[in-house]
Amino acid sequence: MSHHPKPYESKYLSDQTTGFVWEFSGGRLVITGTCPECAGRTEHPVPDVMPGAVTKGGSGGASAREDEVPSEVYMRCRCRLPHPGDARESGGCGAKWVAVRQPGTGS
Repeated sequence: MSHHPKPYESKYLSDQTTGFVWEFSGGRLVITGTCPECAGRTEHPVPDVMPGAVTKGGSGGASAREDEVPSEVYMRCRCRLPHPGDARESGGCGAKWVAVRQPGTGS
């Protein structure tokens, strides 16, 4: 699927259960995939300061539960492709959604 350079529009989409890869990179969770609205490649690093976010391999006393990958993460399109009307030049098409991790992935 190729990128669809639709006009920028702040838009909430339904939860996305497929199309994203959940992996730890450099000690942080990074979710990558294709925006379900414009088909641009988007990458969403989850900072370790965000509630519900995790970093792999916590400090000495961390429990196994604290090392779990979250099952849902709020995302927005962060493709670097042009979208007419993006007056703030924030990047992406304005789509927002919750990515839902499938069981057995992103450990």
